[in-house]
Amino acid sequence: MSARSHVLRSFTAAILSVFGLAGTVGQASAHVSYGQSLFSDSSIIDPVTGANGTGIINANPNRTVSSNAGWLAGQNSTTWANSHDNRFLYFNLAQTSTVNFTLTGNNTNGNGVLNPGYSLFQGVALNAVHDGATVPASYIGAQTGFASWSPFAAANTAITANGGTLSTQHWGQYRSNADFTMANDSGQAYTLQYTGLSGSNGSGNTVTGTYTLGPGIYSLVVGGANANDTAALLNAAIATGGNYCTAVSASCTAEQVAAGSANATAYSNLRLARTLGIEFNVSPVPIPAAAWLFGSGIAGIVALARRRASR
Repeated sequence: MSARSHVLRSFTAAILSVFGLAGTVGQASAHVSYGQSLFSDSSIIDPVTGANGTGIINANPNRTVSSNAGWLAGQNSTTWANSHDNRFLYFNLAQTSTVNFTLTGNNTNGNGVLNPGYSLFQGVALNAVHDGATVPASYIGAQTGFASWSPFAAANTAITANGGTLSTQHWGQYRSNADFTMANDSGQAYTLQYTGLSGSNGSGNTVTGTYTLGPGIYSLVVGGANANDTAALLNAAIATGGNYCTAVSASCTAEQVAAGSANATAYSNLRLARTLGIEFNVSPVPIPAAAWLFGSGIAGIVALARRRASR
């Protein structure tokens, strides 16, 4: 979908409605969590907080993204991507607006420069959704399987138990170029709809986007876009063979740690957090003159009818 067609569809909808979402390498430590909004209009309820928005732009210069590979991995139609390697951000619009943002990998923690990529989705995924959730049954039974080396391969048992098939070799469940669905451990599943809008800079540290969008809540998902780092992270994940144990815990035996800690540590090192600076602006778009004239014409017809009725 082009940016233009997206704008027209969103604007038309708005007019018609009359303005009427342990011991292993730390996957579970970073289920989808949006944090503070980039912008949330104060005139409407923010679905993430459950309260009216603040109307304040929150461009936080110190957000982080795991690895330098999450966005580009999500372009792969075979493996998809690990959502934990991406940063989920959101904004909530009450009316058609132009949004402008710049994402900059600033390396304030010394872990390496982020080569940023982003994708824009309609909707939000709430309450700590994540790859590999095993409920609800209708959701997990519709899945098609994780690769044996995926951090979420344990979900394959639940997939087959609920009538699903193991016909794919997915790394995770995030896609940066298509709709995707994930669930949480409470059995709530959310689908984010891809707008067709994205951008990336695989060799530099800055990428920008400017779009006119209709009212609604949007997820801006950011991840690394470097091809070499994506290949290295994928190879490191495959090398683990699915053993991500780095320390003895309830889910990791001493034998597993001894067998897999070197590969798991290499994988973990490639996922070190990279810092991200964000500049974000919102400008409401005035109702077009055509819409104003249409409204004025209706008002004129009503006034004329009243004058005739009073005669």
